[in-house]
Amino acid sequence: PYTTLFRSVACALDRARFEPHVLVTRHSGPLEATLQEHDVGYTILGRSRGFALSKLRRAHKVARESDVIHAHKLGSNMWGALLARTSRVPLVVVEPTFSGVRTRQRTFGYRYWIAPVTRCIICPSQRVATSLEEEGVRPELLRVIANGVSPDVAIPRAEARSELGLAPEGFVVGIVARLRTEKAHEVLLRALAELRKEGRELTLCIVGDGPREEALRRLAAELGVQEYIVWAGERRDAKRLAAAFDVGVICSDWEGLPVAALEILAAGVPIVATRVGALPLVIDDDAGLLVDIGDDHGLAAALCKLIDDPVLRRKMGERARARVHDEYSFDGMVTEFEQVYDEILGATPGKPVDASR
Repeated sequence: PYTTLFRSVACALDRARFEPHVLVTRHSGPLEATLQEHDVGYTILGRSRGFALSKLRRAHKVARESDVIHAHKLGSNMWGALLARTSRVPLVVVEPTFSGVRTRQRTFGYRYWIAPVTRCIICPSQRVATSLEEEGVRPELLRVIANGVSPDVAIPRAEARSELGLAPEGFVVGIVARLRTEKAHEVLLRALAELRKEGRELTLCIVGDGPREEALRRLAAELGVQEYIVWAGERRDAKRLAAAFDVGVICSDWEGLPVAALEILAAGVPIVATRVGALPLVIDDDAGLLVDIGDDHGLAAALCKLIDDPVLRRKMGERARARVHDEYSFDGMVTEFEQVYDEILGATPGKPVDASR
């Protein structure tokens, strides 16, 4: 989702003022077609492992021809800091999340390598910003810009269910997340098993793929819930399909401000989520329900509450849609990014950057 989000930012920048160019350090993928569709220039380095001088030279050439370098996530931010040093082009970086556990790589990367050369570190929530300050990053470098999503992109419920392979009727709980350890899908599987033992009729739709798929499928079989799960796999534009769910779930051990959660809420679907990152601020118990990390019993109880109360579900869905529209809009996020570029370049907001520099 974060890769998709920043692809979308590149495509949405005011082209009268900014000319985006996307530098991909590894390989191409399904997002390349979107860049082509929006006439956004891009360079694919094709890096596999290790350090290649020829690829660094290509990246340096792209950086040297730019006015601002905008990098995203720790690995790319390390690359951005290197390119900022070699090209002397201003750097902006984004750190989207924090696991709650400090690592030497993150501490060293931000305190000693990225922060000394960047002009701004953008975080989607105050919790992520605070974590970087605790790592030794100067607070004046940090800026909170919440993730944003476009409203009204979800296709109708019946169409979305058909595309995901779901029955037209019946209660569906949906989760959109990579199948990785921190997303804690096993908590949701155990909650599903508890609900099925209580006689609750529901289907779980898992959107996403990843390294834990085989282990999660084994666990589902052991719990006896495999027949109640639709494994929908990776979906390029999952935000279109959010209306297929009656309730969304984010059961992660840690998050920043997950884009998938905002996309589900924007479709008018309430969420049950763990108390991590900025989710408590977004949901606030009136756009969904909050549970503790790793609490499958609490998750099952929260889902029960929403299964049993369609009126509450509807009201929470309405609040969810309104909140995303008012506070987490994609256009607002892009405007704030553009303001950061203007500040760094000394440009006048609303006017093209002076390329003669």
